[in-house]
Amino acid sequence: MNLARPSEAILRALWGLALLALVAAVVAWTIEGRLGAPSVVALLLAVLLGGIAIYLAPESVRAWIQGRPFAFGANAALASAAFIGIMALLNILAVRHAQRWDVTAERRFSLSPQTLQILSALPQPVEALAFFSQNFQFARENAEDLLDQYRHHSNGKFSYRFIDPVAQASLARQWGVTQDGTILFVMGDRRQQVTLYNEQEFTSALVKLIRTTQPKIYFLAGHGERDIQEEGDNGYAQVRRALEREGYAVEPLNLAVTATVPADAAGVILVGPTRPLLDREVEALKGYLNAGGRMLIALDPALQNVGAGVTESINRVLADWGIAFREDVIVDPVSSMFTDPLTPVAGRYGFSPITEKLRGIATAFPAARSIDDSRVPSDRFRVVRLVETSNQSWGETDLNALRQGLSQGRLPGPGGKPVGPQALAVAVEQVNGKGRLVLFGDADFAANQNVGANLPFANLDLFVNAVNWLSESEVLIGLRQSPSATVRALSATPAQVRTVFMLTVVAMPLLVLAAGAMVWWQRR
Repeated sequence: MNLARPSEAILRALWGLALLALVAAVVAWTIEGRLGAPSVVALLLAVLLGGIAIYLAPESVRAWIQGRPFAFGANAALASAAFIGIMALLNILAVRHAQRWDVTAERRFSLSPQTLQILSALPQPVEALAFFSQNFQFARENAEDLLDQYRHHSNGKFSYRFIDPVAQASLARQWGVTQDGTILFVMGDRRQQVTLYNEQEFTSALVKLIRTTQPKIYFLAGHGERDIQEEGDNGYAQVRRALEREGYAVEPLNLAVTATVPADAAGVILVGPTRPLLDREVEALKGYLNAGGRMLIALDPALQNVGAGVTESINRVLADWGIAFREDVIVDPVSSMFTDPLTPVAGRYGFSPITEKLRGIATAFPAARSIDDSRVPSDRFRVVRLVETSNQSWGETDLNALRQGLSQGRLPGPGGKPVGPQALAVAVEQVNGKGRLVLFGDADFAANQNVGANLPFANLDLFVNAVNWLSESEVLIGLRQSPSATVRALSATPAQVRTVFMLTVVAMPLLVLAAGAMVWWQRR
Protein backbone atom coordinates (compact mmCIF):
# COMPACT_ATOMS: atom_id res chain seq x y z
CA MET A 1 0.00 0.00 0.00
CA ASN A 2 1.42 3.34 -1.04
CA LEU A 3 1.05 6.24 1.35
CA ALA A 4 0.69 9.74 0.01
CA ARG A 5 3.77 11.89 0.67
CA PRO A 6 3.05 14.11 3.67
CA SER A 7 3.35 17.86 3.44
CA GLU A 8 6.58 19.68 4.22
CA ALA A 9 4.97 21.20 7.33
CA ILE A 10 4.27 17.74 8.79
CA LEU A 11 7.83 16.57 8.08
CA ARG A 12 9.32 19.66 9.70
CA ALA A 13 7.06 19.14 12.73
CA LEU A 14 8.18 15.49 13.07
CA TRP A 15 11.85 16.42 12.82
CA GLY A 16 11.35 19.32 15.24
CA LEU A 17 9.64 17.10 17.79
CA ALA A 18 12.37 14.46 17.40
CA LEU A 19 15.05 17.09 18.02
CA LEU A 20 13.13 18.44 21.02
CA ALA A 21 12.84 14.92 22.48
CA LEU A 22 16.59 14.39 21.95
CA VAL A 23 17.38 17.64 23.80
CA ALA A 24 15.03 16.59 26.63
CA ALA A 25 16.87 13.27 26.91
CA VAL A 26 20.23 15.04 27.20
CA VAL A 27 18.88 17.47 29.81
CA ALA A 28 17.35 14.66 31.89
CA TRP A 29 20.58 12.67 31.73
CA THR A 30 22.60 15.73 32.82
CA ILE A 31 20.30 16.50 35.76
CA GLU A 32 20.14 12.91 37.06
CA GLY A 33 23.76 12.12 36.34
CA ARG A 34 22.68 8.77 34.89
CA LEU A 35 20.57 7.27 32.10
CA GLY A 36 17.32 7.08 34.08
CA ALA A 37 13.73 6.45 33.00
CA PRO A 38 12.94 10.03 31.83
CA SER A 39 16.06 10.23 29.65
CA VAL A 40 15.42 6.74 28.20
CA VAL A 41 11.77 7.57 27.36
CA ALA A 42 12.76 10.86 25.72
CA LEU A 43 15.49 9.15 23.72
CA LEU A 44 13.11 6.42 22.49
CA LEU A 45 10.56 9.08 21.53
CA ALA A 46 13.23 10.97 19.53
CA VAL A 47 14.18 7.75 17.69
CA LEU A 48 10.52 6.92 17.03
CA LEU A 49 9.66 10.35 15.64
CA GLY A 50 12.81 10.40 13.48
CA GLY A 51 12.02 6.91 12.18
CA ILE A 52 8.46 7.94 11.24
CA ALA A 53 9.76 10.98 9.33
CA ILE A 54 12.27 8.84 7.43
CA TYR A 55 9.60 6.20 6.62
CA LEU A 56 7.16 8.78 5.28
CA ALA A 57 9.67 10.64 3.09
CA PRO A 58 12.74 8.47 2.40
CA GLU A 59 13.52 10.36 -0.83
CA SER A 60 13.92 13.63 1.11
CA VAL A 61 16.42 12.00 3.46
CA ARG A 62 18.28 10.50 0.49
CA ALA A 63 18.44 13.86 -1.27
CA TRP A 64 19.58 15.56 1.90
CA ILE A 65 22.35 12.99 2.40
CA GLN A 66 23.55 13.44 -1.17
CA GLY A 67 23.41 17.22 -0.98
CA ARG A 68 26.12 19.72 -0.12
CA PRO A 69 24.69 20.72 3.31
CA PHE A 70 25.03 17.12 4.52
CA ALA A 71 28.67 16.97 3.35
CA PHE A 72 29.45 20.17 5.18
CA GLY A 73 27.59 18.93 8.26
CA ALA A 74 29.36 15.57 8.18
CA ASN A 75 32.74 17.28 7.98
CA ALA A 76 31.81 19.52 10.90
CA ALA A 77 30.59 16.52 12.89
CA LEU A 78 33.79 14.59 12.19
CA ALA A 79 35.92 17.60 13.20
CA SER A 80 33.87 18.03 16.38
CA ALA A 81 34.16 14.34 17.21
CA ALA A 82 37.93 14.47 16.67
CA PHE A 83 38.20 17.54 18.91
CA ILE A 84 36.10 15.92 21.63
CA GLY A 85 38.17 12.74 21.40
CA ILE A 86 41.45 14.65 21.73
CA MET A 87 40.12 16.61 24.72
CA ALA A 88 38.88 13.38 26.36
CA LEU A 89 42.31 11.79 25.86
CA LEU A 90 44.05 14.83 27.35
CA ASN A 91 41.64 14.75 30.29
CA ILE A 92 42.38 11.07 30.93
CA LEU A 93 46.12 11.74 30.83
CA ALA A 94 45.71 14.71 33.17
CA VAL A 95 43.79 12.60 35.70
CA ARG A 96 46.25 9.72 35.60
CA HIS A 97 49.37 11.93 35.64
CA ALA A 98 48.21 15.00 37.55
CA GLN A 99 50.66 17.86 38.07
CA ARG A 100 50.34 21.05 40.11
CA TRP A 101 52.15 24.36 39.75
CA ASP A 102 51.92 27.23 42.20
CA VAL A 103 52.77 30.34 40.21
CA THR A 104 52.08 32.85 42.99
CA ALA A 105 55.16 34.80 44.08
CA GLU A 106 54.51 34.02 47.77
CA ARG A 107 53.81 30.28 47.17
CA ARG A 108 50.42 30.77 48.79
CA PHE A 109 49.01 27.48 47.51
CA SER A 110 51.98 25.25 48.37
CA LEU A 111 52.42 23.07 51.42
CA SER A 112 55.29 23.90 53.75
CA PRO A 113 58.54 21.91 53.52
CA GLN A 114 57.89 20.35 56.93
CA THR A 115 54.45 19.10 55.85
CA LEU A 116 55.93 17.57 52.70
CA GLN A 117 58.63 15.89 54.79
CA ILE A 118 56.08 14.45 57.23
CA LEU A 119 53.86 13.19 54.40
CA SER A 120 56.80 11.41 52.82
CA ALA A 121 57.72 9.82 56.18
CA LEU A 122 54.27 8.48 57.15
CA PRO A 123 54.88 5.03 58.66
CA GLN A 124 51.36 3.80 57.80
CA PRO A 125 48.51 4.90 55.52
CA VAL A 126 46.38 7.69 56.94
CA GLU A 127 42.73 8.29 56.05
CA ALA A 128 40.90 11.54 56.76
CA LEU A 129 37.18 11.18 57.45
CA ALA A 130 35.51 14.54 56.86
CA PHE A 131 32.04 14.78 58.42
CA PHE A 132 30.24 17.62 56.60
CA SER A 133 26.46 17.85 56.27
CA GLN A 134 24.58 19.83 53.61
CA ASN A 135 24.34 22.70 56.10
CA PHE A 136 28.17 22.90 56.33
CA GLN A 137 29.00 23.02 52.65
CA PHE A 138 30.40 26.57 52.87
CA ALA A 139 33.48 25.21 54.68
CA ARG A 140 33.81 21.99 52.71
CA GLU A 141 35.49 23.56 49.68
CA ASN A 142 38.47 24.90 51.67
CA ALA A 143 38.86 21.64 53.59
CA GLU A 144 38.62 19.51 50.45
CA ASP A 145 41.17 21.61 48.57
CA LEU A 146 43.71 21.25 51.40
CA LEU A 147 43.01 17.53 51.86
CA ASP A 148 43.54 17.01 48.15
CA GLN A 149 46.96 18.68 48.39
CA TYR A 150 47.92 16.32 51.21
CA ARG A 151 46.74 13.33 49.15
CA HIS A 152 48.65 14.52 46.09
CA HIS A 153 51.99 14.79 47.94
CA SER A 154 51.71 11.63 50.07
CA ASN A 155 52.81 9.00 47.53
CA GLY A 156 49.57 7.11 48.10
CA LYS A 157 49.80 7.08 51.91
CA PHE A 158 47.08 9.68 52.53
CA SER A 159 43.45 9.46 51.44
CA TYR A 160 40.21 11.14 52.43
CA ARG A 161 36.45 10.79 52.06
CA PHE A 162 33.47 12.93 52.97
CA ILE A 163 30.62 11.63 55.11
CA ASP A 164 27.28 13.34 55.73
CA PRO A 165 26.72 13.02 59.51
CA VAL A 166 22.98 13.59 59.03
CA ALA A 167 22.34 11.14 56.19
CA GLN A 168 24.80 8.65 57.75
CA ALA A 169 24.11 9.31 61.43
CA SER A 170 24.96 5.76 62.50
CA LEU A 171 28.43 6.03 60.95
CA ALA A 172 29.00 9.37 62.70
CA ARG A 173 28.01 7.82 66.04
CA GLN A 174 30.32 4.88 65.35
CA TRP A 175 33.27 7.28 65.04
CA GLY A 176 32.12 9.36 68.02
CA VAL A 177 31.56 12.51 65.95
CA THR A 178 29.03 14.93 67.44
CA GLN A 179 30.06 18.20 65.76
CA ASP A 180 29.36 19.03 62.13
CA GLY A 181 32.51 19.95 60.20
CA THR A 182 34.75 17.53 62.13
CA ILE A 183 37.66 15.81 60.37
CA LEU A 184 39.16 12.63 61.82
CA PHE A 185 42.70 11.64 60.84
CA VAL A 186 42.94 7.88 61.29
CA MET A 187 46.11 5.75 61.24
CA GLY A 188 45.60 2.16 62.33
CA ASP A 189 43.80 2.24 65.68
CA ARG A 190 44.85 5.83 66.42
CA ARG A 191 42.93 8.97 65.55
CA GLN A 192 43.16 12.76 65.85
CA GLN A 193 40.26 15.19 65.59
CA VAL A 194 40.43 18.54 63.77
CA THR A 195 37.79 21.27 63.51
CA LEU A 196 39.92 24.02 61.94
CA TYR A 197 40.87 23.75 58.28
CA ASN A 198 44.41 25.01 57.87
CA GLU A 199 47.80 23.45 57.26
CA GLN A 200 49.04 23.91 60.82
CA GLU A 201 46.13 21.95 62.28
CA PHE A 202 46.28 19.17 59.67
CA THR A 203 50.04 18.71 60.00
CA SER A 204 49.81 18.82 63.80
CA ALA A 205 47.28 15.97 63.64
CA LEU A 206 49.69 13.93 61.49
CA VAL A 207 52.56 14.60 63.90
CA LYS A 208 50.48 13.39 66.85
CA LEU A 209 49.55 10.25 64.92
CA ILE A 210 53.20 9.53 64.16
CA ARG A 211 54.29 9.94 67.79
CA THR A 212 53.67 6.80 69.85
CA THR A 213 54.19 8.75 73.09
CA GLN A 214 53.87 12.41 74.05
CA PRO A 215 57.28 13.72 75.15
CA LYS A 216 57.40 16.40 77.85
CA ILE A 217 59.36 19.62 77.59
CA TYR A 218 59.94 21.56 80.81
CA PHE A 219 60.55 25.32 80.87
CA LEU A 220 62.44 26.41 83.98
CA ALA A 221 60.69 29.07 86.07
CA GLY A 222 61.46 31.08 89.17
CA HIS A 223 64.34 33.24 87.87
CA GLY A 224 62.48 35.86 85.82
CA GLU A 225 62.44 33.70 82.70
CA ARG A 226 60.22 34.29 79.69
CA ASP A 227 56.65 33.18 80.41
CA ILE A 228 55.29 30.46 78.11
CA GLN A 229 51.73 31.68 78.79
CA GLU A 230 52.46 35.35 78.08
CA GLU A 231 50.83 36.65 74.89
CA GLY A 232 52.64 40.01 74.96
CA ASP A 233 55.66 40.95 72.87
CA ASN A 234 58.22 39.45 75.28
CA GLY A 235 56.32 36.25 76.07
CA TYR A 236 56.88 32.76 74.69
CA ALA A 237 53.27 31.75 74.03
CA GLN A 238 53.88 31.26 70.31
CA VAL A 239 56.82 28.95 71.02
CA ARG A 240 54.64 26.95 73.43
CA ARG A 241 51.88 26.58 70.83
CA ALA A 242 54.39 25.58 68.15
CA LEU A 243 55.80 22.86 70.41
CA GLU A 244 52.32 21.61 71.26
CA ARG A 245 51.56 21.36 67.54
CA GLU A 246 54.67 19.17 67.26
CA GLY A 247 53.11 16.80 69.79
CA TYR A 248 54.94 17.90 72.95
CA ALA A 249 53.46 18.42 76.39
CA VAL A 250 54.87 21.74 77.60
CA GLU A 251 55.03 22.37 81.36
CA PRO A 252 56.82 24.77 83.73
CA LEU A 253 59.45 23.48 86.17
CA ASN A 254 60.51 25.24 89.37
CA LEU A 255 63.57 23.56 90.85
CA ALA A 256 63.11 25.56 94.05
CA VAL A 257 60.03 23.39 94.63
CA THR A 258 61.08 20.19 92.83
CA ALA A 259 64.59 19.19 93.84
CA THR A 260 65.37 17.16 90.70
CA VAL A 261 64.52 17.19 87.03
CA PRO A 262 61.54 14.85 86.36
CA ALA A 263 62.49 11.50 84.89
CA ASP A 264 60.03 11.91 82.00
CA ALA A 265 61.71 15.09 80.71
CA ALA A 266 62.52 14.94 77.00
CA GLY A 267 64.26 18.27 77.44
CA VAL A 268 64.71 21.19 79.82
CA ILE A 269 64.64 24.76 78.51
CA LEU A 270 65.91 27.89 80.22
CA VAL A 271 65.16 31.16 78.40
CA GLY A 272 66.00 34.68 79.51
CA PRO A 273 66.61 34.37 83.26
CA THR A 274 67.22 37.68 85.05
CA ARG A 275 68.21 36.24 88.42
CA PRO A 276 70.97 33.69 89.13
CA LEU A 277 70.32 30.02 89.80
CA LEU A 278 70.59 28.75 93.34
CA ASP A 279 73.51 26.46 94.15
CA ARG A 280 71.30 23.39 94.49
CA GLU A 281 69.59 24.23 91.19
CA VAL A 282 73.01 24.45 89.51
CA GLU A 283 73.93 21.03 90.88
CA ALA A 284 70.57 19.51 89.85
CA LEU A 285 70.88 20.77 86.27
CA LYS A 286 74.55 19.87 86.06
CA GLY A 287 73.87 16.31 87.21
CA TYR A 288 70.94 15.99 84.80
CA LEU A 289 73.00 17.21 81.85
CA ASN A 290 76.07 15.08 82.60
CA ALA A 291 73.88 11.99 82.99
CA GLY A 292 72.64 12.26 79.40
CA GLY A 293 70.05 14.99 79.77
CA ARG A 294 68.93 17.43 77.10
CA MET A 295 69.01 21.20 77.66
CA LEU A 296 68.39 24.37 75.69
CA ILE A 297 69.58 27.66 77.19
CA ALA A 298 68.91 31.08 75.66
CA LEU A 299 70.54 33.95 77.53
CA ASP A 300 70.22 37.68 76.78
CA PRO A 301 73.34 39.86 77.00
CA ALA A 302 74.06 41.81 80.18
CA LEU A 303 73.24 45.01 78.27
CA GLN A 304 69.60 44.06 78.80
CA ASN A 305 67.75 43.28 82.01
CA VAL A 306 70.10 40.54 83.20
CA GLY A 307 71.09 40.67 86.84
CA ALA A 308 74.56 40.12 88.28
CA GLY A 309 75.60 36.52 88.71
CA VAL A 310 73.22 35.08 86.11
CA THR A 311 75.92 34.29 83.54
CA GLU A 312 78.25 32.86 86.18
CA SER A 313 75.59 30.52 87.59
CA ILE A 314 74.68 29.18 84.15
CA ASN A 315 78.32 28.72 83.16
CA ARG A 316 78.74 26.56 86.26
CA VAL A 317 76.09 24.22 84.85
CA LEU A 318 78.09 24.04 81.59
CA ALA A 319 81.54 23.77 83.16
CA ASP A 320 82.08 20.05 82.49
CA TRP A 321 81.20 20.54 78.82
CA GLY A 322 83.89 23.20 78.30
CA ILE A 323 81.49 25.75 76.86
CA ALA A 324 80.44 29.14 78.28
CA PHE A 325 78.51 32.34 77.61
CA ARG A 326 80.71 35.41 77.26
CA GLU A 327 79.97 38.70 79.04
CA ASP A 328 79.74 40.75 75.85
CA VAL A 329 77.39 42.14 73.21
CA ILE A 330 77.83 41.25 69.56
CA VAL A 331 78.34 44.22 67.25
CA ASP A 332 77.88 43.50 63.55
CA PRO A 333 78.08 46.63 61.38
CA VAL A 334 77.86 44.61 58.13
CA SER A 335 74.94 42.19 58.55
CA SER A 336 72.34 43.76 60.80
CA MET A 337 68.67 44.72 60.74
CA PHE A 338 67.52 48.28 60.05
CA THR A 339 71.13 49.50 60.29
CA ASP A 340 71.18 48.53 63.98
CA PRO A 341 74.59 46.89 64.50
CA LEU A 342 73.38 45.33 67.76
CA THR A 343 70.73 43.29 65.91
CA PRO A 344 72.68 40.77 63.81
CA VAL A 345 70.88 39.19 60.88
CA ALA A 346 72.54 35.83 60.35
CA GLY A 347 72.52 33.58 57.33
CA ARG A 348 75.64 31.52 58.07
CA TYR A 349 74.68 28.14 59.47
CA GLY A 350 76.72 25.14 60.52
CA PHE A 351 76.17 21.62 59.24
CA SER A 352 73.54 20.28 61.62
CA PRO A 353 70.06 18.77 61.26
CA ILE A 354 68.81 21.82 63.18
CA THR A 355 69.83 24.27 60.45
CA GLU A 356 69.83 22.01 57.38
CA LYS A 357 66.44 23.31 56.20
CA LEU A 358 67.26 26.96 56.91
CA ARG A 359 69.71 27.50 54.04
CA GLY A 360 68.96 30.78 52.32
CA ILE A 361 66.64 32.04 55.10
CA ALA A 362 67.87 34.59 57.64
CA THR A 363 67.44 34.67 61.40
CA ALA A 364 67.54 37.88 63.45
CA PHE A 365 68.85 38.33 67.01
CA PRO A 366 67.93 41.62 68.75
CA ALA A 367 70.94 42.21 71.06
CA ALA A 368 72.92 39.02 71.51
CA ARG A 369 76.03 37.78 73.30
CA SER A 370 78.64 35.40 71.90
CA ILE A 371 79.40 31.85 73.03
CA ASP A 372 82.90 30.57 73.78
CA ASP A 373 83.29 27.07 72.31
CA SER A 374 87.10 27.05 72.16
CA ARG A 375 87.60 24.83 75.21
CA VAL A 376 85.18 21.99 74.44
CA PRO A 377 87.03 18.63 74.82
CA SER A 378 86.85 17.10 71.34
CA ASP A 379 87.35 13.57 72.67
CA ARG A 380 84.18 13.81 74.75
CA PHE A 381 81.91 16.17 72.82
CA ARG A 382 80.97 17.09 69.26
CA VAL A 383 80.32 20.79 68.80
CA VAL A 384 78.71 22.64 65.87
CA ARG A 385 78.32 26.37 65.49
CA LEU A 386 74.70 26.60 64.45
CA VAL A 387 74.66 30.34 63.71
CA GLU A 388 77.52 32.78 63.10
CA THR A 389 77.75 36.51 62.47
CA SER A 390 79.68 38.19 59.66
CA ASN A 391 83.47 38.48 59.32
CA GLN A 392 83.34 42.13 60.41
CA SER A 393 81.66 41.55 63.79
CA TRP A 394 83.12 41.49 67.29
CA GLY A 395 82.07 40.96 70.88
CA GLU A 396 82.04 44.25 72.78
CA THR A 397 83.01 43.72 76.44
CA ASP A 398 83.13 47.37 77.53
CA LEU A 399 79.40 47.64 78.10
CA ASN A 400 79.61 51.03 79.83
CA ALA A 401 81.41 52.58 76.85
CA LEU A 402 78.89 50.96 74.53
CA ARG A 403 75.94 52.38 76.49
CA GLN A 404 77.54 55.83 76.55
CA GLY A 405 78.29 55.76 72.83
CA LEU A 406 74.78 54.63 71.93
CA SER A 407 73.27 57.39 74.10
CA GLN A 408 75.38 59.90 72.11
CA GLY A 409 74.35 58.42 68.78
CA ARG A 410 77.71 56.86 67.90
CA LEU A 411 79.08 53.33 67.83
CA PRO A 412 82.50 52.59 69.35
CA GLY A 413 84.92 50.64 67.16
CA PRO A 414 86.41 47.22 68.02
CA GLY A 415 89.32 48.91 69.79
CA GLY A 416 91.74 46.01 69.40
CA LYS A 417 89.18 43.30 70.11
CA PRO A 418 89.26 40.24 67.80
CA VAL A 419 87.14 40.82 64.70
CA GLY A 420 85.57 37.82 62.97
CA PRO A 421 82.57 35.47 63.02
CA GLN A 422 80.97 35.23 66.45
CA ALA A 423 79.06 32.15 67.61
CA LEU A 424 75.41 33.11 68.15
CA ALA A 425 74.17 29.56 68.65
CA VAL A 426 75.99 26.32 69.37
CA ALA A 427 74.96 22.64 69.55
CA VAL A 428 76.97 20.15 71.59
CA GLU A 429 76.46 16.42 72.12
CA GLN A 430 78.28 13.73 74.04
CA VAL A 431 80.42 11.34 72.02
CA ASN A 432 79.81 8.38 74.31
CA GLY A 433 76.50 9.39 75.80
CA LYS A 434 73.02 10.70 75.06
CA GLY A 435 73.49 14.20 76.41
CA ARG A 436 72.68 17.07 74.06
CA LEU A 437 72.91 20.82 74.57
CA VAL A 438 71.88 23.86 72.52
CA LEU A 439 72.91 27.40 73.50
CA PHE A 440 71.60 30.69 72.11
CA GLY A 441 73.22 34.02 72.95
CA ASP A 442 69.82 35.70 72.87
CA ALA A 443 66.35 34.99 74.25
CA ASP A 444 64.56 37.81 72.39
CA PHE A 445 64.88 36.08 69.03
CA ALA A 446 62.10 33.58 69.88
CA ALA A 447 59.81 35.99 71.76
CA ASN A 448 56.31 36.54 70.39
CA GLN A 449 57.18 39.80 68.65
CA ASN A 450 60.00 38.15 66.67
CA VAL A 451 58.32 34.94 65.49
CA GLY A 452 55.20 36.28 63.79
CA ALA A 453 54.10 34.81 60.46
CA ASN A 454 54.47 38.23 58.81
CA LEU A 455 58.21 38.38 59.53
CA PRO A 456 60.72 37.15 56.90
CA PHE A 457 62.85 35.31 59.47
CA ALA A 458 63.08 31.65 60.47
CA ASN A 459 63.46 32.33 64.21
CA LEU A 460 60.61 30.06 65.27
CA ASP A 461 61.80 27.26 63.01
CA LEU A 462 65.32 27.52 64.46
CA PHE A 463 64.07 27.27 68.03
CA VAL A 464 61.62 24.40 67.45
CA ASN A 465 64.14 22.52 65.29
CA ALA A 466 66.59 22.73 68.19
CA VAL A 467 64.00 21.19 70.54
CA ASN A 468 63.27 18.41 68.03
CA TRP A 469 66.99 17.67 67.78
CA LEU A 470 67.32 17.56 71.56
CA SER A 471 64.46 15.05 71.84
CA GLU A 472 65.75 12.97 68.90
CA SER A 473 62.71 13.84 66.76
CA GLU A 474 64.68 14.72 63.65
CA VAL A 475 61.83 13.68 61.34
CA LEU A 476 59.95 16.78 62.49
CA ILE A 477 62.77 19.19 61.69
CA GLY A 478 61.89 21.55 58.86
CA LEU A 479 60.20 24.79 57.85
CA ARG A 480 56.75 25.11 59.36
CA GLN A 481 55.19 27.58 56.96
CA SER A 482 55.41 28.66 53.37
CA PRO A 483 56.35 32.34 52.91
CA SER A 484 53.34 34.39 53.97
CA ALA A 485 51.33 36.48 51.59
CA THR A 486 52.48 40.04 51.52
CA VAL A 487 51.06 43.23 50.07
CA ARG A 488 53.00 43.91 46.91
CA ALA A 489 53.11 47.62 46.04
CA LEU A 490 54.62 49.24 42.97
CA SER A 491 56.49 52.49 43.53
CA ALA A 492 56.75 54.42 40.27
CA THR A 493 58.74 57.53 39.49
CA PRO A 494 57.01 60.50 37.79
CA ALA A 495 58.70 59.57 34.51
CA GLN A 496 57.34 56.01 34.75
CA VAL A 497 53.84 57.31 35.51
CA ARG A 498 53.97 59.56 32.42
CA THR A 499 55.16 56.64 30.30
CA VAL A 500 52.30 54.40 31.46
CA PHE A 501 49.82 57.25 30.82
CA MET A 502 51.08 57.86 27.29
CA LEU A 503 51.01 54.18 26.38
CA THR A 504 47.59 53.29 27.80
CA VAL A 505 45.60 56.51 27.43
CA VAL A 506 47.13 58.04 24.29
CA ALA A 507 49.08 55.54 22.18
CA MET A 508 46.70 52.55 22.32
CA PRO A 509 43.53 54.50 21.33
CA LEU A 510 45.47 56.23 18.53
CA LEU A 511 46.63 52.83 17.28
CA VAL A 512 43.02 51.58 17.12
CA LEU A 513 41.91 54.74 15.27
CA ALA A 514 44.79 54.38 12.80
CA ALA A 515 43.85 50.77 12.07
CA GLY A 516 40.23 51.79 11.47
CA ALA A 517 41.26 54.62 9.16
CA MET A 518 43.48 52.25 7.16
CA VAL A 519 40.64 49.77 6.67
CA TRP A 520 38.25 52.58 5.61
CA TRP A 521 40.79 53.93 3.11
CA GLN A 522 41.25 50.52 1.49
CA ARG A 523 37.48 49.90 1.14
CA ARG A 524 36.31 53.33 0.04
